[in-house]
Amino acid sequence: MIAAVPSRSRPLAASLLLVLIFISVCLPTGAIFGLNVKIIVFVVFCLSFSFYLATNSSDWPTSSELLFLFFFTACLCLWSLIAILNGESEMTQVFMQFKDIASTVMIAWVCIFAVRRGILSPETVITTVIYAVVALGLMKVAFIVALFRWHIDPISTIESIFGEASLVGGNIAFGLTRMGFSSDIVGSFALFAILCPSVSGVHFRRSVLIPLLLASGLLSYGRYIWFIEIFAIVAALIIERKFKWLVLVAAITISLTYVSYDMLQPLLEARFSSDQTTDSDLIRVEQSKALAKEIRERPFFGKGLGTHVNGLIRSEQTRYSYELQWESLLMQIGLVGIVGIFASIVAASRDLWAAHGRAKPWLGILFLLWLSGSWTNPYITSSFAGATFGMFMAMFYKMRHDQSGVQIG
Repeated sequence: MIAAVPSRSRPLAASLLLVLIFISVCLPTGAIFGLNVKIIVFVVFCLSFSFYLATNSSDWPTSSELLFLFFFTACLCLWSLIAILNGESEMTQVFMQFKDIASTVMIAWVCIFAVRRGILSPETVITTVIYAVVALGLMKVAFIVALFRWHIDPISTIESIFGEASLVGGNIAFGLTRMGFSSDIVGSFALFAILCPSVSGVHFRRSVLIPLLLASGLLSYGRYIWFIEIFAIVAALIIERKFKWLVLVAAITISLTYVSYDMLQPLLEARFSSDQTTDSDLIRVEQSKALAKEIRERPFFGKGLGTHVNGLIRSEQTRYSYELQWESLLMQIGLVGIVGIFASIVAASRDLWAAHGRAKPWLGILFLLWLSGSWTNPYITSSFAGATFGMFMAMFYKMRHDQSGVQIG
């Protein structure tokens, strides 16, 4: 088991990191009424973290960590240069994707750094992500209450606060409104962490939070998110050896579905077999064909950061962004860049490979589901993605050192 070491006061940089993780997950765009809170906190955190390193030589990054940061920065500059030389992307688009990838890696890297140095405990990182997901779920529920009680349109209200690109909206059955945020997928992993304290080390009032997170996932109206939530529940109950609960949940779900099928049918048909769903799937097929053609033309180094397929733009604000994000990244950074990404993920996950026990395969599959999510939507490069990677790395670290008896803070 993990034994606590004598606590030391938390550095300002660590507290700012937790704030950054929180707002990265719970703020849809990072901005409120046009003020980008996320960028402000990120800049302040970077300055504070630099000061912390300068005044704490014992926590200075190792040569291998510095080498990784150097090559990572060099690679981003290289693929930015490739895009500029190809002349197929605007500088603003190059900078925006540069920023997306940099924020993902830096937040994840600092989370791992802080946990392995004992600056933050794994439980603190995991708990912060859960708090952020809960805050997002409470916001959704509040808007639904406002919709039914005061007939306030949640979509227009959210867009007026966080910006027009803050969510995916639409009508659902029973008069509900879809509120799909980019970070909704994180709720599935928070659900797992709450239900599986032997892995996460966190303890919450499940009777309150589980229904809230399930309601938030329902309002996201995402098929892949629903699938991960089901897997997360099953995996957590198996790991915790709560087989009676697993059977009970399965029996209740099947019974309710059978009894309420006529009521649920419009919802299920709208999400799985409607014309809108078919059109959404066809868009992904068209994307795949167009992206594959671009990949064949520049297979090794790609077209560079910020580039897009001519004639196929999904968002005017982020032209480089596609639902099939892994394939679009392959188009932009080529095989060389993709191999580098996977090598970095494998290296960062070394605590998972070194861990043992019944939780390892389930947590590994959940991590693969997180990575695979970017075959459905652009999840993998954003600040909330960095927080999600940090959460997984914290669980990997805790699981490994729980078994080895190593003391951490």
